Amino acid sequence: MTAAGPGTDADRRTVPPARWRMPVLMYHSVPATAPATPHEHAVPAAELEEQLTQLSDDGWQLVGLTEALALRAADPDARVVAVTFDDGLLDFLNAVEVLTRVGARATMYVPTGDVGLRLAADDPHGSRLSWAELADAAAAGVEIGSHSVNHRTMDVLPAADLRTELVDSRRAIEDALGLPVRSFCYPHGYSSRRVERMVAAAGYSNGCTVGRRIATSSDGPYRVPRLHVRPGVTGDAFEELLRVGEPGLTPRLKRVAAPAWRLARRTAVHVLHRELT
Repeated sequence: MTAAGPGTDADRRTVPPARWRMPVLMYHSVPATAPATPHEHAVPAAELEEQLTQLSDDGWQLVGLTEALALRAADPDARVVAVTFDDGLLDFLNAVEVLTRVGARATMYVPTGDVGLRLAADDPHGSRLSWAELADAAAAGVEIGSHSVNHRTMDVLPAADLRTELVDSRRAIEDALGLPVRSFCYPHGYSSRRVERMVAAAGYSNGCTVGRRIATSSDGPYRVPRLHVRPGVTGDAFEELLRVGEPGLTPRLKRVAAPAWRLARRTAVHVLHRELT
């Protein structure tokens, strides 16, 4: 028997896949100016531009999540940061202007049941983008992903309700925009292996949580963690966030407590008919 030579199937089986780390940024509201009362989900447009410009000037490629995962698969050493926004808020229009100026792309996750919702002017976190505004964002290079229909806690839903949230939201976006929907964002960051399997079965190619840590090649494509970018995190603090992840014990404690909290939330659904977040 002759030994397997270089380049044979036997050799290739012994080569482990290349490993990578990739920051995935999570934003929500992008007000034109800083609110009088700071809000952890509101990063003013000027700060967003400072953050993304800092990354671009440092040689990072800024893209949406599906594109970022594809670039990483093609080249594990690529300097790629994924940029994501949740909830389809109306002030994302400010972010689109920033993305255009910086030459960046991103993914916006939309709960389709709220598309076009308009609330009072004093509720900046409530009004949502219309389908026409989402189409304009897509034309500017923004990937439109699903954030379910009604922003429910996916991991405690019965199978039929979960399937509706996944399938109907994807179909609504594709029908309205004529674009494929590949990425899903778990509302409130709650997921499970069961949910991930159903996300894959519904036709999505990836899914993201909150996670509060840097994504790596060890994370499956349906459990991509993100870094919550808060207002005031600029300069060296922003660089540190991308280098080591979110500081403090809170992210770790939340991960440890997740199974017990899921059980409590599942009990609330079955006993109290309430979905806790």
